[in-house]
Amino acid sequence: MKRLITSMVLIASVALASVGVGATAAEAGAPGYTRQGLYGWPDQCAGIGYVGQQNHQWTSYYCETITATNWNAPGLYALWVI
Repeated sequence: MKRLITSMVLIASVALASVGVGATAAEAGAPGYTRQGLYGWPDQCAGIGYVGQQNHQWTSYYCETITATNWNAPGLYALWVI
């Protein structure tokens, strides 16, 4: 019985761990863009996009507002790059 439980736990953990293996980069509505990251502030998103462009990591970028920043909390901004 102990062996059965151990093997079932092992199989379940392998199955759960392999869920993210086939994941691909998120794609934006604009063709060719991929999401580089998520940030809490618009200037942080724009700053990282600008520095990456200056360092030739990508040729173009834009920040998508998912949730706007307010007085009490940061928002959520996605940086899309090509």
